[in-house]
Amino acid sequence: MNTISKVFVLMLITLWPNQILAQNLIITACDKTLYKELCRKTLQNDPESRAATSLEVLAKVALKNATSTATQIHDQVKKLLKSASKPIKAALRDCNEVYQDALEQLDDTNTSFITKNYDISTYVSAAMDDADTCDQSIEEMTPGKSPIGSQGTTFSQLCSIVLALAKQVNGKGR
Repeated sequence: MNTISKVFVLMLITLWPNQILAQNLIITACDKTLYKELCRKTLQNDPESRAATSLEVLAKVALKNATSTATQIHDQVKKLLKSASKPIKAALRDCNEVYQDALEQLDDTNTSFITKNYDISTYVSAAMDDADTCDQSIEEMTPGKSPIGSQGTTFSQLCSIVLALAKQVNGKGR
Protein backbone atom coordinates (compact mmCIF):
# COMPACT_ATOMS: atom_id res chain seq x y z
CA MET A 1 0.00 0.00 0.00
CA ASN A 2 1.45 3.37 -0.96
CA THR A 3 1.75 6.32 1.44
CA ILE A 4 -1.27 8.17 0.06
CA SER A 5 -3.46 5.09 0.48
CA LYS A 6 -2.25 4.63 4.05
CA VAL A 7 -3.01 8.26 4.89
CA PHE A 8 -6.47 7.96 3.34
CA VAL A 9 -7.26 4.78 5.29
CA LEU A 10 -5.97 6.35 8.50
CA MET A 11 -8.13 9.46 7.95
CA LEU A 12 -11.16 7.31 7.20
CA ILE A 13 -10.67 5.27 10.36
CA THR A 14 -10.18 8.45 12.40
CA LEU A 15 -13.02 10.55 11.00
CA TRP A 16 -15.72 7.98 10.36
CA PRO A 17 -16.45 7.14 14.04
CA ASN A 18 -16.74 10.87 14.84
CA GLN A 19 -19.34 11.33 12.11
CA ILE A 20 -21.32 8.36 13.40
CA LEU A 21 -21.17 9.77 16.94
CA ALA A 22 -22.25 13.22 15.73
CA GLN A 23 -25.14 11.72 13.75
CA ASN A 24 -26.29 9.76 16.81
CA LEU A 25 -25.95 12.88 18.95
CA ILE A 26 -28.10 14.86 16.52
CA ILE A 27 -30.81 12.19 16.44
CA THR A 28 -30.83 11.74 20.21
CA ALA A 29 -30.86 15.49 20.89
CA CYS A 30 -33.54 16.24 18.29
CA ASP A 31 -35.78 13.48 19.63
CA LYS A 32 -36.14 15.63 22.77
CA THR A 33 -37.45 18.67 20.86
CA LEU A 34 -40.95 19.56 19.73
CA TYR A 35 -39.86 19.95 16.10
CA LYS A 36 -37.81 16.81 15.56
CA GLU A 37 -37.74 16.88 11.76
CA LEU A 38 -36.78 20.56 11.53
CA CYS A 39 -34.13 19.98 14.18
CA ARG A 40 -32.61 17.04 12.33
CA LYS A 41 -32.75 18.79 8.97
CA THR A 42 -31.17 21.96 10.37
CA LEU A 43 -28.38 20.20 12.22
CA GLN A 44 -27.64 17.55 9.61
CA ASN A 45 -27.25 20.23 6.94
CA ASP A 46 -24.62 22.12 8.93
CA PRO A 47 -21.00 20.92 8.71
CA GLU A 48 -20.24 22.12 12.24
CA SER A 49 -22.96 20.00 13.82
CA ARG A 50 -22.16 16.98 11.62
CA ALA A 51 -18.80 16.89 13.42
CA ALA A 52 -20.20 17.81 16.86
CA THR A 53 -19.25 15.86 19.94
CA SER A 54 -21.32 17.87 22.41
CA LEU A 55 -24.84 19.16 22.88
CA GLU A 56 -23.43 22.65 23.33
CA VAL A 57 -22.18 22.68 19.74
CA LEU A 58 -25.60 21.55 18.50
CA ALA A 59 -27.33 24.28 20.53
CA LYS A 60 -24.95 26.91 19.11
CA VAL A 61 -25.63 25.70 15.56
CA ALA A 62 -29.39 25.87 16.17
CA LEU A 63 -28.93 29.40 17.56
CA LYS A 64 -26.90 30.37 14.49
CA ASN A 65 -29.75 29.14 12.26
CA ALA A 66 -32.40 30.95 14.32
CA THR A 67 -30.34 34.14 14.08
CA SER A 68 -29.93 33.72 10.33
CA THR A 69 -33.68 33.26 9.90
CA ALA A 70 -34.42 36.34 12.05
CA THR A 71 -31.94 38.35 9.97
CA GLN A 72 -33.60 37.22 6.73
CA ILE A 73 -37.04 38.18 8.06
CA HIS A 74 -35.78 41.54 9.31
CA ASP A 75 -34.17 42.28 5.93
CA GLN A 76 -37.35 41.24 4.12
CA VAL A 77 -39.48 43.47 6.36
CA LYS A 78 -37.18 46.45 5.69
CA LYS A 79 -37.52 45.84 1.95
CA LEU A 80 -41.32 45.50 2.17
CA LEU A 81 -41.55 48.75 4.16
CA LYS A 82 -40.22 50.73 1.19
CA SER A 83 -43.21 49.92 -1.01
CA ALA A 84 -45.95 49.00 1.45
CA SER A 85 -49.38 50.59 1.40
CA LYS A 86 -50.60 52.50 4.44
CA PRO A 87 -52.58 49.71 6.19
CA ILE A 88 -49.72 47.24 6.23
CA LYS A 89 -46.97 49.83 6.72
CA ALA A 90 -47.81 50.20 10.41
CA ALA A 91 -47.69 46.43 10.91
CA LEU A 92 -44.39 46.20 9.08
CA ARG A 93 -42.95 49.00 11.25
CA ASP A 94 -43.91 46.92 14.29
CA CYS A 95 -42.27 43.87 12.72
CA ASN A 96 -39.13 45.83 11.94
CA GLU A 97 -38.82 46.87 15.57
CA VAL A 98 -39.64 43.50 17.09
CA TYR A 99 -37.27 41.59 14.82
CA GLN A 100 -34.52 44.07 15.69
CA ASP A 101 -35.29 43.27 19.33
CA ALA A 102 -35.28 39.54 18.55
CA LEU A 103 -31.84 39.83 16.98
CA GLU A 104 -30.59 41.59 20.10
CA GLN A 105 -32.09 38.84 22.28
CA LEU A 106 -30.36 36.19 20.18
CA ASP A 107 -27.08 38.08 20.46
CA ASP A 108 -27.53 38.02 24.24
CA THR A 109 -28.17 34.28 23.96
CA ASN A 110 -24.91 33.83 22.09
CA THR A 111 -23.12 35.76 24.82
CA SER A 112 -24.71 33.40 27.38
CA PHE A 113 -23.19 30.45 25.55
CA ILE A 114 -19.78 32.12 25.43
CA THR A 115 -19.84 32.90 29.16
CA LYS A 116 -21.21 29.42 29.94
CA ASN A 117 -24.33 30.96 31.49
CA TYR A 118 -26.77 28.45 30.07
CA ASP A 119 -29.89 29.98 31.58
CA ILE A 120 -30.83 31.40 28.19
CA SER A 121 -34.55 30.75 28.26
CA THR A 122 -35.35 34.40 29.03
CA TYR A 123 -33.58 35.67 25.92
CA VAL A 124 -34.84 33.03 23.50
CA SER A 125 -38.38 33.20 24.85
CA ALA A 126 -38.34 36.97 24.39
CA ALA A 127 -37.21 36.52 20.78
CA MET A 128 -40.10 34.08 20.22
CA ASP A 129 -42.51 36.61 21.73
CA ASP A 130 -41.17 39.21 19.33
CA ALA A 131 -42.00 36.97 16.36
CA ASP A 132 -45.51 36.41 17.75
CA THR A 133 -45.97 40.17 18.14
CA CYS A 134 -45.09 40.66 14.47
CA ASP A 135 -47.49 37.92 13.36
CA GLN A 136 -50.31 39.38 15.46
CA SER A 137 -49.68 42.89 14.18
CA ILE A 138 -49.82 41.75 10.57
CA GLU A 139 -52.95 39.67 11.18
CA GLU A 140 -54.73 42.64 12.79
CA MET A 141 -53.82 45.03 9.96
CA THR A 142 -54.18 42.69 7.01
CA PRO A 143 -56.12 39.51 7.68
CA GLY A 144 -55.13 36.71 5.34
CA LYS A 145 -51.75 35.83 3.95
CA SER A 146 -48.76 37.36 5.71
CA PRO A 147 -46.21 39.16 3.53
CA ILE A 148 -43.43 37.35 5.39
CA GLY A 149 -44.99 33.97 4.77
CA SER A 150 -44.21 31.08 7.07
CA GLN A 151 -40.76 32.36 8.03
CA GLY A 152 -42.06 33.65 11.37
CA THR A 153 -43.30 30.17 12.25
CA THR A 154 -39.98 28.62 11.23
CA PHE A 155 -38.15 31.18 13.35
CA SER A 156 -40.27 30.37 16.40
CA GLN A 157 -39.72 26.64 15.86
CA LEU A 158 -35.95 27.16 15.59
CA CYS A 159 -36.06 29.12 18.84
CA SER A 160 -37.96 26.25 20.46
CA ILE A 161 -35.20 23.90 19.29
CA VAL A 162 -32.55 26.18 20.79
CA LEU A 163 -34.44 26.14 24.10
CA ALA A 164 -34.73 22.34 24.09
CA LEU A 165 -31.05 21.83 23.25
CA ALA A 166 -29.91 24.39 25.84
CA LYS A 167 -32.04 22.60 28.41
CA GLN A 168 -30.23 19.37 27.52
CA VAL A 169 -26.86 21.14 27.88
CA ASN A 170 -27.93 22.08 31.40
CA GLY A 171 -28.83 18.46 32.07
CA LYS A 172 -32.51 19.27 32.57
CA GLY A 173 -33.73 17.75 29.33
CA ARG A 174 -33.17 14.10 30.07
